[in-house]
Amino acid sequence: MKNTGNIKGFRNLCANFSVNKHAKWFGMVPFAIIIIAVIVIIAVGATSGSYTDAVGIGIDFEGGTLLTVTLGKDAIDNYDKNVKIVEDALREEGVVISYVQQQRAENIDDSAITFRYKNISNNDTEVMELNKKIENKINSIYEHIEDNARAESVSPTAAADLLSKAGIALAVSVVLILIYIIIRFTLMSGFAAIIALIHDVVIMFALTVICRVQINSSYVAAMITIIAYSINNTIIIFDRCREYLKPLKGQRNIDYAGIGDEAVRATFTRSIYTTFTTMITVIFLAILGGDAIREFCVPIILGLIAGMFSSVCLATPLWAAMSKSFDKTKEKYMKRNAVTYDKKDDEELSVPVYTGSASESQEPKKAGEKQPKEKGKVVYKYSKKNTTFKKK
Repeated sequence: MKNTGNIKGFRNLCANFSVNKHAKWFGMVPFAIIIIAVIVIIAVGATSGSYTDAVGIGIDFEGGTLLTVTLGKDAIDNYDKNVKIVEDALREEGVVISYVQQQRAENIDDSAITFRYKNISNNDTEVMELNKKIENKINSIYEHIEDNARAESVSPTAAADLLSKAGIALAVSVVLILIYIIIRFTLMSGFAAIIALIHDVVIMFALTVICRVQINSSYVAAMITIIAYSINNTIIIFDRCREYLKPLKGQRNIDYAGIGDEAVRATFTRSIYTTFTTMITVIFLAILGGDAIREFCVPIILGLIAGMFSSVCLATPLWAAMSKSFDKTKEKYMKRNAVTYDKKDDEELSVPVYTGSASESQEPKKAGEKQPKEKGKVVYKYSKKNTTFKKK
C-alpha cells in the first residue's frame, strides 16, 4: 500500500508540475554549479600551480607525455607505494607529474599505473630522448617485470589541431540542430533549444571539473552524444507545444506559459523514465568497464543529468518567454506602422462628395471649400503627406 501511495504521489506531481511557476529557481541552479566549478579551479590551481591541471585538461588537448607502468597485481595491492617510487624517479629527471591514475584490466597481469607530465621542451628529439631515459630508469627499478614502462608523447601542435577539430565538430552540430528546429518548429523554438544545448555543454564541463574527470578526446565524444540525446528530449516537448498551439493560430494574447506547462506534464514521465533507464546502463558500464570506457561513461552520466534538467526545466520557460516577447514586439511594430487618422485640414485636399439621390446631379465643390458632413455619410480625404486614403 505504501508503494502504491508513492506511485500515486509521483503521478500527482507530474499532473500538477509547473516549470514556468518555478522558472527563476530553476535558472539559479546552473549559476550555482558554475560558481562551485570556478571555486574548485581557483583552489586546485593555486595549490598545484597549474590551472590547466585544475581544469583537468588531458594530454590529448594540452600536449605532454603519458607514462604507463604495467605492474600487474602489484599495481592494485601496493598502489600508493608504487606511485611514490615512480614519482621520485621522475622528479630526479626534472619532471613534474600532473595526473596519476590506476588502470584495472580484465586480466590482472595487465593492470597498470599511468602518470601524465608536461614535456620539458618543444623539441621532439629532446622529448623522445628524455622519455627513453625515463623508460630505462623505471625498467631498472622493476627488473622482475620486463619492459613494464611505456611513454607516449603528444606534441602541443597535435593537441591544438585536435582541439580545433573538436570545436568545429561541436559548432557544426549545434548549427545543424538550430536549422532543423527552425524549419521544423519556430524561430523561438530554435533559439530556446540552442540556449538549452549551450547550458548542457557548460554544466557538463562544470560538473566534470567538480568531479575531477579528465577532459580528453573521449570527453568530446561524450559531449556530442549528450547534445544529440538532450535535443531529442527538447524536440518531443516542443512537438507537444506545437500541437497545443495549432487551434490558437492567429489569436492574440496566447498563454505560452500554460501551453509549455501542459506540454511538460504530458512528457514528464517519459523524460524521467528514458533518462533513468539510460543512466542505469551507463553506470554499469562505468563500474564494470576499463579506464578508457570509464572516461567516456562518467561525462555521459553528468551530461544526462544536465540534459534532462535543461529539456524539462529550462527550454520550455525560455520558449514561452521568448515567444511572448516576440508577439509583443510584432504587435508594437504593426501599431507603429498602422494608418493614422489625425491630419490637419490645411494639409488635406477634399474629394467630391455626393449626398443627393441618384437622380440628382450635383456639382463637386471647389478644393478650398469645406464639405458638409451628413448623418450616415462618409467623407474620404486625401493627404499630401500620406498617400493613403484615410477614413474620417
